[in-house]
Amino acid sequence: MAMWTPEEVDPEFELTPMIDVVFLLIAFFMTLISFISAELVELELPEAVEASIPEEPGDRQYISIDREGQLYFGASPITEEALTAQLVTLKAELPRLKVFLRADSNTAHRHVNSVMKATAKAGIFDLIFASAKD
Repeated sequence: MAMWTPEEVDPEFELTPMIDVVFLLIAFFMTLISFISAELVELELPEAVEASIPEEPGDRQYISIDREGQLYFGASPITEEALTAQLVTLKAELPRLKVFLRADSNTAHRHVNSVMKATAKAGIFDLIFASAKD
């Protein structure tokens, strides 16, 4: 009785599926980066000659102040009272919480001072001010 045996075919490496996967990964990361960069409010940061980026950002919460004095917790508008309450809650969850304060270069200092008071009331004393390198 004759048995059927499949033909021996040399396996070929198909590049088309690999290229599809690479394009999908590129599209995914481009979308992810656009969401991450959209989490911050557009500001004209003050310039500083000695500006530097911290080596280890750690657990940082971004707080932004636009030129009119509107506060933003991440990208969400927030009042000063709500900011203090939110910082107290976060400090309880993350004891090593640090604040990254981004203020527009045309913001009145009283608004920056109010955020500094809110962070102090919450027990957060590690505060970094954002600036653009000159």
